[in-house]
Formats: sequence, structure tokens, C-alpha cells
Amino acid sequence: MNPRYIVVEGAIGSGKTALSRRLAEHFSALLLSENPDHNPFLMKFYSNVSNNGLAAELFFLTRRAESVNIIEEQCAQGGMVVADFLPEKDRIFTPIVLNDDEQQLFADMKQRILPQYAEPDVVIYLQTAVENNRKRLQKRHEGIISLFPEGYLGRVHDEYSHFFHLYQSAPLLTVNADELDLADNDDHFQLLLRALEDFQGTRSYLNLSEK
Repeated sequence: MNPRYIVVEGAIGSGKTALSRRLAEHFSALLLSENPDHNPFLMKFYSNVSNNGLAAELFFLTRRAESVNIIEEQCAQGGMVVADFLPEKDRIFTPIVLNDDEQQLFADMKQRILPQYAEPDVVIYLQTAVENNRKRLQKRHEGIISLFPEGYLGRVHDEYSHFFHLYQSAPLLTVNADELDLADNDDHFQLLLRALEDFQGTRSYLNLSEK
């Protein structure tokens, strides 16, 4: 496989942004990061989910729409893109943070705002245990766990698992990221590169035992 558009996805704390950054550096590709810290509604959402979920998701939607155009332009010019998000990742979060009426409004806005887009050449899904996500988050951002609503990380983890269990839109490489330190371990990163090079078909799985 010789991908021009790679997406790295995974639940909060899985390490998707760090891996995306390393892949972009390795391939001299354009890095597109969702940068949730830039969402002005996110902290308000964490403190009051019911009142701020829609605003937070709509902000992400507008940013993803902008990114879709950038991806199209970059690929049309023969460039390469690595992104740490799928354009349709709202399907993971809206069932958690929006009520039924808000989900319908969001779907209507999405149809108006988000342009048609090409699917990635490959999606790398970092499969992790929720407890390991908590540990990684706590290590990177001391005290951040207390900001999340009770049970939120567990629900996000479950929605990610369900989404990628059914995902068929693009070739999917599922990686056991509890065993592999892809961002900081050179041997593990080379293992991933070989898996990408050898990838055939629509689904593959990578874990440390394959080293």
C-alpha cells in the first residue's frame, strides 16, 4: 500500500495525535489535527454537558468541513495528508452528548455544512483499554481526568469500539496500542510502517506478537 491520505483514530488518550505527528514527519506529509483545545465550548461542555454539547459539536463540524477542503486540495496537488480524525467522527460523539432533538438538528446542519469528501486510503485505529487511556491522559495532563463527566471516558471508549467494529468505509488497520508505543518506540514504529506497506484487502490487525 502507498497511501496518500492516512487517518489515525482512537478514543481520548489513545495517542492518535502523537502518532499522526510522527507519521506526518516520516512521510513529509501535511498534518491535520483536530486540536480540541481550540474549541471554545469544550470546557463549558465538560462542566455542563446538557447545555453545551451542541455548541461543541457544531464547532468541531465547521472545522472538519474546512479540513475536508484542505485534504482535497492537498491530494489534488499530489501531496500527502495525515489526519488525527475522521470527518464523520461525530457519529461516535453525538449519541453521547446530544439528545434526540439536538441530534436531528446536528444532522441537518451537517448535511448543509460538510461537503462531499474522499475516504482515506487507510484508517489506523488505535485500540486501547479505557483504563490505559486514563493513565496516559493523567500522565500528559495532570488533573484532567477530574474535568470529564462521570462515565464519559468509558462511554467514548465503547462508542469507538462499536463504530470501528462496523466500519467499512475505508481499509482499516486496527492496532493494539496497549502493547505498542508507536510514537516513541522506533522498533514499534517500524513495525507499523511494515504493516502499512504489506496491507492488502480491507481489514488487518497489528499487535506486538507480530514483531
